[in-house]
Amino acid sequence: MIDPKSFYRKMDRLLSDIGILHADGEFLPNIMRALEVTFGEELHIGCGHLFEEIGPQWVLRAFPETGATLDQKLPVASSTTDLLITHGGYIFDNPSESPELYADRRTADAVPAAFLVQQTSLRRWMFVFCLLPGWHREEVAFCFNGVRSSLNYRLGAEAINSDIEQAAEIQRSLLPSKAPPFPGYDIGCLSRPAEAVGGDFYDFISMDDGILGVAIGDASGHGMPAALLVRDVIMGLRMGMGTNLKMLYTMKKLNREIHRTRLSTRFISVFYAEFEKNGNILYANAGHSPGLLLDGMQVTHLEPTGTIVGPLPELPLERAYAHIPPGGILVLFTDGVTERVDPDNVPFETEGVIKVVRENQSLGAQALVECIFEKALSLEHESDLLEDDATVVVVKRDPLAA
Repeated sequence: MIDPKSFYRKMDRLLSDIGILHADGEFLPNIMRALEVTFGEELHIGCGHLFEEIGPQWVLRAFPETGATLDQKLPVASSTTDLLITHGGYIFDNPSESPELYADRRTADAVPAAFLVQQTSLRRWMFVFCLLPGWHREEVAFCFNGVRSSLNYRLGAEAINSDIEQAAEIQRSLLPSKAPPFPGYDIGCLSRPAEAVGGDFYDFISMDDGILGVAIGDASGHGMPAALLVRDVIMGLRMGMGTNLKMLYTMKKLNREIHRTRLSTRFISVFYAEFEKNGNILYANAGHSPGLLLDGMQVTHLEPTGTIVGPLPELPLERAYAHIPPGGILVLFTDGVTERVDPDNVPFETEGVIKVVRENQSLGAQALVECIFEKALSLEHESDLLEDDATVVVVKRDPLAA
């Protein structure tokens, strides 16, 4: 076991150095080597390799002086990457979890361990080390997580050159990259702001009792004021629904807080629904575009059940119920999708969305989202002067669901 006081002193020194070093071409390789020099003996780590994500591959950028023991290129689409995305860092003591890191190893008794660092959503690196006999999981995990968090902050700060870019990065971090798994359902999502930061959002909230909350919203205006309002609404919904508070109580309390702020002249529409595994849906639509529930040729419009959030001190809002049958599709969207016209000046509107869904309903949820975007964004926005944020969420229930 390592000496805790010595370990923490070394850790503090290394993290402090990360904060002041310049992020030149040797910054990350130097960190990789510093980890081995600082903690190699205590944590039983060595054989460091640094990979950069280039397209579909991890490309080797730095390796030990004695030579690389891993391939020059590894696939990004792999269980290795999936586990690192989920956990940040991972010890691959089960060879089946990472065939890539176990292939052609020269140190047969070593266990691969790795962690990801990310500068922006478009640039990532993977640090890989081998753990030699005597390593302890908790010690390695603590060290790697501390270094990873500090590197992410340091590299992220380098990438942010203005307040707007910083706000855009924060907003992107708030929106889930994908929906959480929910048995019996396939869910897709996509949001594109008209400016660096936008007023649209979507979110997913997993609940302890096997219920999935799905939210979508559209703040008035664009830019920073709309982005700040979106941030407040996302955090308010997560804090309320995530602690099992009732949807109406949460949304009405959120409305009161937003109304009291200096942004009270602005407003935001919110559609929030809770899905049960049997297809039942409990929802509240605060002035948002109606959700479209398609079952074959039948379409049900989940109309507003109250007014938009913000302008009034008390929010008039009711709940409503719906049911998504096996094979049914629920489409949620913002008006940046529907407020478009074709070259003959025919508006896209909800009928256009319905047509695209019917023509492509055999596709998976994410592919269907992309089809809606492809069609909508191929059209002109009805305002020649002002583009709009656009967001789509598609929820498909398994045709074979019980």
